[in-house]
Amino acid sequence: MSARELLWSRLRQAALVQGELPPRDQRASPWYVRLMLGIAGWIGAFFLLSFVGVGLALVARSGAAQITLGVLACGAATMMFRAAKSDFFTQFALAISLAGQVLMAMGLGELLHPWERSWQPLAALIAIQQAVLFLLVPNYIHRVWTAWSASYAVLMALGEGFMHFAPALAAAAFIGLWLREFQYPRQASMVRAAGYGLAITTLQCAVLSGSLAQALIWGAGFDASGARQPWWWVNGATAGAVLLLGVVALVRREGLSLGAGPAKSALAGALVIAAASIKAPGLAPATAILVVGYANGNRLLAGLGALALLAYLSHYYYALQATLLEKSALLAAAGAAVLLARFALQHWWPEAERA
Repeated sequence: MSARELLWSRLRQAALVQGELPPRDQRASPWYVRLMLGIAGWIGAFFLLSFVGVGLALVARSGAAQITLGVLACGAATMMFRAAKSDFFTQFALAISLAGQVLMAMGLGELLHPWERSWQPLAALIAIQQAVLFLLVPNYIHRVWTAWSASYAVLMALGEGFMHFAPALAAAAFIGLWLREFQYPRQASMVRAAGYGLAITTLQCAVLSGSLAQALIWGAGFDASGARQPWWWVNGATAGAVLLLGVVALVRREGLSLGAGPAKSALAGALVIAAASIKAPGLAPATAILVVGYANGNRLLAGLGALALLAYLSHYYYALQATLLEKSALLAAAGAAVLLARFALQHWWPEAERA
């Protein structure tokens, strides 16, 4: 029995599928053909939207008209997604949907005038809009996009004060969702799409944590002394606490007691990263992506975690909130602590290596 047949047998025993194993689809096009069809879909959507946009430029000047056109575009894209059988129509529908989302966001902006008051109500409405589209539009890539945009809009809706804790909040939501990846097998596709969207949000918040992110998001002046402000320390401590709690949850999911050797080593490593995150808040969320990806056997998540770590360390080293000497000392101390933890592991718990 092949691995494919064995998997189907187990799924049928769990009452997740019915009938015989379906035959392999031999009609799949090569990847380069699918790539060209996808690009052609975007080109076709661009010309269609440009042509229609010129005709509607004089009509859709009010916020209500823009929202109506956006809803119609997203509705048409949803029907195309349900009927699409090729990459051309799938990418065409994706472009139409993105245009509709932009139109609805512009319409909400025209009605609320956030530049005169506050951006928070607009961000909250966009988060609701994207969440509804996540549920209604049956396309995996589209759901990843709406999950990312909705989660980031939620963080912006919390306001400038809570944006300091964006890395910790994003990491907490990311860990909580991926720990429940296999609890809802019938909704596995939606859960994973939401999980990847939250992973992108966590990566973005980790890399752009600090005063630079505040300047980019809110248009505020860049404060090079941000690392010496109280909120910076609280932000880092909160992100480190989220990483520690995530490691504890993963250890318990594996059926290990917190006093076991592997659990102690995992907690010791997480504690080192959490301590370093007090001065480098993006370190813990990036590590959380890597740890969850490794624990779930997800190579894509593990790769995103490694990318997040490299990107954040590069950003942190060249940002201006501390001197290069201070950053070099912190990175050297973190590396030395990890090496010491490695040597201690090999000396006191050698059986954990074999396990």
